[in-house]
Amino acid sequence: MTELFFAVLSLAITAILYLVTRQIINKKLQDLQGSDKLLGMILLFITFGELFYLGTFFGLFDIALEMITSIGAAAVVIGIALQNQLKNAIAGISIFLNPQINVGDTIEFDYVRCKITGLHLTKTTAVTEEGVRVIIPNHKFSEEMIQIYPKTSKIQNKKQS
Repeated sequence: MTELFFAVLSLAITAILYLVTRQIINKKLQDLQGSDKLLGMILLFITFGELFYLGTFFGLFDIALEMITSIGAAAVVIGIALQNQLKNAIAGISIFLNPQINVGDTIEFDYVRCKITGLHLTKTTAVTEEGVRVIIPNHKFSEEMIQIYPKTSKIQNKKQS
């Protein structure tokens, strides 16, 4: 019963601390740009502090510490093993969000000129002028210089006029 009382008391003190901090920031720093972000960071700090206190007080970290350590170690091993795939996937998302690269555009890299036929999460497929299919890892788009010739280039349209 006393543990529950101290937990509720701790939560009440945390709430009061947050409200007082919010009042101080709103009155003293209201003209400061980013004061809302500062208040959010303080709330996050107070919340994590409270969770750490309650976890320690109730002994939750004794059990969770072993689990967190195991999961963290596994995440590091998996991250290292999948480093190239993750790099290509992130680059693929970047390509999808980039309006300058589209299917049908002609690209040139490593002295090879080809036309993009497909954009995928980890690779881009293209065909050279000789008809050879080329598979390009997406990380090449962010790590190397690639020239892009859009299928409807303004320069090409001016030359034709």
